[in-house]
Amino acid sequence: MSTAYKKVTSHGSISIPVAMRRELGIEPKDPMVVEERQGEIRIRPYTLRCNFCGAVDGVQEFCGKGICRSCAQKVFQKLGGE
Repeated sequence: MSTAYKKVTSHGSISIPVAMRRELGIEPKDPMVVEERQGEIRIRPYTLRCNFCGAVDGVQEFCGKGICRSCAQKVFQKLGGE
């Protein structure tokens, strides 16, 4: 997990560092969920995207990342599956 220290702007905004956005596949204008739990603020993408192709349809979470059926099949074939 990455850590970054950011200041809250006078408008109450915080920017998400580009490296984190790329790692999570977050695109400009993507909807985000902002929630408070036990004194912590958590921000996560509202719509799960495929980390490989960016698709949003039929995406499943795998090891904390999004992957669509098409990309999963390509990975499976690349690793010697049928």
